Amino acid sequence: MVEIIQIQPDSIAEELGLEPGDTVVAVNGKEITDALDYRFYITNEDIELIVNQGDERLTFEIEKDYDDDLGIQLEDLELRSCGNACIFCFVFQNPKGLRKSLYFKDEDYRFSFLYGHYTTLTNATQEDLDRIVDQRLSPLYISVHVTDPEIRKVMLGIKFDDHLFDKMDYLTSNGIELNCQIVLCPELNDGVHLDKTIADLKKYFPMIQSIAIVPVGLTKHRKNLYDLKQVTKEYALETISETDTRREKLRAELDSSFVYLSDEFYIRTDTPIPDNDYYEGFYQLENGVGLTRDFINRFSEEYPGLKNPSNRELNISLVTGTLGADVLKTYFMRDLNRIPDMFFKLHPVINRFYGPSITVSGLLVGEDIYNTLKNERLGDYVVLPPECINDDGVFLDDLTLPVLEEKLGKKCIVFPKSFRTLFDLIEEHEAAFSYDRR
Repeated sequence: MVEIIQIQPDSIAEELGLEPGDTVVAVNGKEITDALDYRFYITNEDIELIVNQGDERLTFEIEKDYDDDLGIQLEDLELRSCGNACIFCFVFQNPKGLRKSLYFKDEDYRFSFLYGHYTTLTNATQEDLDRIVDQRLSPLYISVHVTDPEIRKVMLGIKFDDHLFDKMDYLTSNGIELNCQIVLCPELNDGVHLDKTIADLKKYFPMIQSIAIVPVGLTKHRKNLYDLKQVTKEYALETISETDTRREKLRAELDSSFVYLSDEFYIRTDTPIPDNDYYEGFYQLENGVGLTRDFINRFSEEYPGLKNPSNRELNISLVTGTLGADVLKTYFMRDLNRIPDMFFKLHPVINRFYGPSITVSGLLVGEDIYNTLKNERLGDYVVLPPECINDDGVFLDDLTLPVLEEKLGKKCIVFPKSFRTLFDLIEEHEAAFSYDRR
């Protein structure tokens, strides 16, 4: 059973007299173990809802439309932990002294379905697989990395056969679509091992929709860890060339390219971002595969309507990791600085906390951002990359957004996924600022 944390006003649940603190026990005879169970079973039109309210067990018979919600918000899903010890796992590459949550390794097929998190399925039981099939949790996002059994044990840090193919057989034969990920580690799962992995996964096409290849990320905090090699510019260029050859063969055979490189390979090597056709279904945007092309597309659509959201000249500082800086310089800055009475300045931040080889914006810490900006002319607004700060406004090093604003003496805005929305936020702040000055 799962606790109710909120009841929506004027809802069916409110009419039934349900309250926060009550617990949902079952729906139509099915035990409710989490919010995902509830979401699946509540779609029926005829509902038998069993709820514990204090010491009393209540049963409700409900008739509703298929898409009607009862107005119940249940407690959040609790992430399941990972039992693997992947040799490239970022958790092991964190320095000491960070908040406890940053050392938690998650491995949860439910979050794979809901949010696109990657799971290895290593510890998935038959009960888990049955639930995935019964509740149609599709597509799932699977970290495969390699299919050679011995190398797989090394990469996942396990000593047993996790029966990956048995699990994939069961899921795909029962209609569950998969998108797979390979973290590419030079001289470990590349070359002939990568060819074997692709060939093994290709057998499941089209139920396996795509394979994303992403470069391994290595921080400076790798003491006593497996000796992994960095992905160099030369290696990335070679990977692009080899993958293009693989894709041509796959396209001829499957009518799909099937394998896609993450944007990082292209940005690191100053290679133009591929066009839309490269990404086909854009299957793994959240994994950084086609994310840049998608951003370029959306910017092209919104750019003609962008105008200064204020009645004064505005100077905007754009903060990003070094990888994102290359993208902004190449595809965005010239057009942004053509907007009348607006001036944009780019501030790339070198990652001192994790090491300069970590170039993505999502792993920037507050102190590195502050040290980069503290002696700069920042203009009217500082725009931060969205991935580097959590929903509570806290950076990885526990610096908070209000503290950063105080130290810089500037209004900081977390980039809201599009420039159109950013301009709307600036307009709101400008209006409030003008009102305060009166």
